[in-house]
Amino acid sequence: MSPGSVALCLLLMQTGVYGFNIELDREFAINFIGQIISDLIRSEAANQKHEDITQRAILNITLQACRAVALADGKDFSFPSEPFTVESVAAACRKSKSSKRFRQTIKFIQQMNRLVDARHASDPEYHFDNEKFAEGRRTITRGLEIIKASNKEMNFEAARERLGEITHPLQDFYTHSNWVELGNTLPNTNLIRSGTSIGNTAASSRATCRNCDGDDCTNNILEDIKREKIL
Repeated sequence: MSPGSVALCLLLMQTGVYGFNIELDREFAINFIGQIISDLIRSEAANQKHEDITQRAILNITLQACRAVALADGKDFSFPSEPFTVESVAAACRKSKSSKRFRQTIKFIQQMNRLVDARHASDPEYHFDNEKFAEGRRTITRGLEIIKASNKEMNFEAARERLGEITHPLQDFYTHSNWVELGNTLPNTNLIRSGTSIGNTAASSRATCRNCDGDDCTNNILEDIKREKIL
């Protein structure tokens, strides 16, 4: 597990549990990074909005954190009914009085995610547009470095701001690329690892799809692209 993965996981968890006064160790955080990204790819497949995907990941990881802490203390833990809400998660964690602060923190991260479309509308590296895969991954990993530094300085607001920003391209990868159409059912974890391959990417001059039929884009990926597993 890369240091960047740990930083992202720790901050997502911290968003939920910091206001609940729950202490978590590094090893516990590492175990949940796969779940966070898996939740992102499943949510994108369901065409949910960026804000919904982000909140869902935070609520899920907070519940997992609270469950682990409760079991370690010899206490029972019950998951609330789905869909999870801020209030139901806070209640399950026995921290209902902190639900207002929890909601405010989630909304701040959601806002930072949403602002990417306004601040970086013409920057393809924030959206994985125009075959800018290497640049998009660099945006994410550079953001993780800033998150790590901000956490070390206990500047949690700056860390959460950057978290909201980098979750936007992390989510866009799955909707703006053909990762799912190529048959991938697992997340591309190399998106948060520097110095690794995120897959074979098409040259900017190579056609990858045909025009959609109105709003219907079914089977518009070219056969040679699918055969060669090219992003």
